[in-house]
Amino acid sequence: MLYLYGRNVVVRQAIIHAKLYSLSSNHLPLRGRELGSLEILPDGALVMDHGVIIALGTTTEILSQNQFDTVIDVQGRIVIPGFVDCHTHLPFADWRADEYRRRLFGQQYQEIARKKGGITRSSLQLGARSDAEVAQFTEQLVYEMLTTGTTTLEMKSGYGLTMESELRQLRLISGWKLSLDQRISATGLFLHAVPPGLSRQEWLTIVRHDLLPRAHEERLIDAIDAFIEETAFSPQEIEPVLQDALRRNIPIRLHTDQFTNMGGTLLGLTYQARGIDHLDHLADQDIARLASSNTVAVLLPGASYSMNHTPHPPARRLIEAGAAIALATDFNPGTAPISSMPLIISLAVHLYGLTPEEALAATTINAAYVLGLDKEVGSLAIGKRADLLILDSDQLESIPYRAGHNPVNQVFVRGKPVTLRSATSNNNRQI
Repeated sequence: MLYLYGRNVVVRQAIIHAKLYSLSSNHLPLRGRELGSLEILPDGALVMDHGVIIALGTTTEILSQNQFDTVIDVQGRIVIPGFVDCHTHLPFADWRADEYRRRLFGQQYQEIARKKGGITRSSLQLGARSDAEVAQFTEQLVYEMLTTGTTTLEMKSGYGLTMESELRQLRLISGWKLSLDQRISATGLFLHAVPPGLSRQEWLTIVRHDLLPRAHEERLIDAIDAFIEETAFSPQEIEPVLQDALRRNIPIRLHTDQFTNMGGTLLGLTYQARGIDHLDHLADQDIARLASSNTVAVLLPGASYSMNHTPHPPARRLIEAGAAIALATDFNPGTAPISSMPLIISLAVHLYGLTPEEALAATTINAAYVLGLDKEVGSLAIGKRADLLILDSDQLESIPYRAGHNPVNQVFVRGKPVTLRSATSNNNRQI
């Protein structure tokens, strides 16, 4: 048995007789008509060796040119790249189902947040758990994501709300990069909320002069993020931090336009953000601005659904204008407790009007582009990681059609077939 990065991998495997969606393109990110016009190899095949894809073609071509240790005949079922979840709030340490109930009975998110719920509450929950407890809770959730096909995901800080707690989250993520099966990207969401006991200016000063330099020096972050909202920070407050990040060549992400429009999209475009996320209250003029940029509009239908929130992001207008979009879960304990990318595809089709093909591209190659990982994951191409999914159908539309069903028959991570055990855990218990 060979080893790759310390893990056993099966070598020289072929998958044959597949309806293969490669998602490969020379034009990234995919946008406009290209987003929904995906090339299909109807009797496709690929070869995996040492954890990477080494050949693609028709089944006849592949079988005539290669020898294999293992041949997997999928009998016409769909094979796609593993899903890339480019926006989560892992790690967290507990749920906030009672806040969901309060929203059901009319309380607004902003009101709950002002009463030390929301982000502040998740910070307190995280601080009350040991590293081992946080790891156990988070790793069960990450495995749950793997069972529904997420082979790459973003994790972020933001529930620390002190310098040491933010660094603690990022150091945990750094360990998971080495120990977990999935590919993980780390984001420093240092401007998520104003910490209790500090003024806005005090926290901004800590972030600029202590936290950001330290996280960068320790190589804990692949990007930074900030939340622009009335309950969080203004564009004017955030801009100096973006300038600091740009000087250090740290990629930028933004949460903005979720509940109100405060000009966050224009700020993100000014600083060439890789992704601008939420966009429920996107201004008309920002649609054209996004379309003429390489910044991806990251849409989060799980939050729209869980919050029962309107308006929805103008997804169709963004696509028709030529903007690049991605989809993600926004997986968090308060406003989007959804870990399944197939369910996100279903919600995007039903709530936002995407086609199944557009949603597939938005959850794979475009999401990989947001994380700066498009040369490594997000499509089936020679030289890329052999992260792929065999679905249980030959019809792509079965993913949104059977909302809540897990369409993933088999997951491969770096060429290794993942044994999908039961994903049961104690993580539904409110502590």
